[in-house]
Amino acid sequence: MYSIDDNEVIEIVGKEKLEGELIPQGSKNGALPLIAASIVFDYPVKLYNIPNIEDVNILLSILKYINCKIKFENNELSIDCSNLDKYEIPWELASKMRASFDLLGPIVFKFSKARIPFPGGCLIGNRKVDIHLYAAKQLGFEVEINKGDVFISNFNKSKINKVINFWIPSVGATKNVVFLAAFAANIINDEILVNNIAVEPEVIKLFDFLISNGFNLEYSIEKKYLKIKPFKLKNYNYYEDFNILDRIEAGTYILAALATKGRIFVKENSYFKDYFKLYLTLNSLLNVLKQIGFKVEIYNDGIYCGYEGDNLKLDGDLKSIDIETGYYPEFPTDLQPQIVALALSINGISTIKEKVFDDRFIYVNELRRLGADIDVIDNKIAIVKGGRELSGAKVIATDIRGGAAILIASLIANNTSVISNIYQIKRGYENLINKFSNLKAKIKLRFNKENEVYGYKY
Repeated sequence: MYSIDDNEVIEIVGKEKLEGELIPQGSKNGALPLIAASIVFDYPVKLYNIPNIEDVNILLSILKYINCKIKFENNELSIDCSNLDKYEIPWELASKMRASFDLLGPIVFKFSKARIPFPGGCLIGNRKVDIHLYAAKQLGFEVEINKGDVFISNFNKSKINKVINFWIPSVGATKNVVFLAAFAANIINDEILVNNIAVEPEVIKLFDFLISNGFNLEYSIEKKYLKIKPFKLKNYNYYEDFNILDRIEAGTYILAALATKGRIFVKENSYFKDYFKLYLTLNSLLNVLKQIGFKVEIYNDGIYCGYEGDNLKLDGDLKSIDIETGYYPEFPTDLQPQIVALALSINGISTIKEKVFDDRFIYVNELRRLGADIDVIDNKIAIVKGGRELSGAKVIATDIRGGAAILIASLIANNTSVISNIYQIKRGYENLINKFSNLKAKIKLRFNKENEVYGYKY
């Protein structure tokens, strides 16, 4: 833990009803693997709808370090890695974000070896990389861990296991195994099967992106398997693709609007195939909102969420929440903190169980600063006693999604709240102040006054 040294804070005056339209940003979790994957090609790649957020900019800094040419403006990103010349990533950059580990597979595919520090990012529990390393060993690589670095090298085709079974559908391991298996499949000229893969929309978008560039992949969303076959990369002069919309950002704003007793219309575009439509990727959230008693309507151009008949129902008409997180298509762990914040606004006792990460409730102490009554059992279950008045306070963003939950709770609290360590929130949310302001929130970014905020970074 480190002492606070923020230069900026977010100031929020609570008790304002959020209303209006939202145009979602490009997906953070979709952009990062597409950017990482682009290093395997010897031709330029242009990606549209890339959010200008901290995690993207950190990853681009890493790409520049390994000698990629980058141009990023107006959410359009051009990447040319034809002169890529490094297989190692410095700790100073990798420690800032977990998605730095997305480069493991692509770098191995390119150089047959990689040295990657253990990833940084959000401290939301024991986010192991054991499945990544298991996959590398199963695919014929030696794995060495030394002084916080993972070194993958010394490929031996005689040690390849052509059937790999994940014990959980890890998103990160699925993103890496496709490159490790592709390298191996081309060497042995045979198919490799991976079972129990992650099927999040961001992962499927990566598969489609790779297929368009020559990878020979077959996957089943229902049966959760991936087959990787021998192939040759395309020989494009350049390649263009679109990043999908950010379902977690959209869900965050929906939950913020409903927590403030407001309403929101989230706009949707039509050029993605059905699997990437927001109303489908957010299906687990929208079903929960209907069960609570909110009005949810799906249109060709977006999603409406509010109260029945556009009139505020009596608090007693809204049901408390009883959910648990899981792997897609179950309720996403990345919306768990935000729905806990929503539960604070609903009379009654809500129960939210976390089944993916083992310490994701780190943000709860900050909600308690605002007056929230929440019990956490074994770091796995939050018992939220909703309907109580919250009061503005000085609070600290603990991580990306926990920071979003703290912001939502500040929106429903009396008086003014000040959120520090906002770097964490900015890692995942683009133009956050403007978007909340457009929804009529009283929110602003300002410089931190000397000695104003005390506490620690998480």
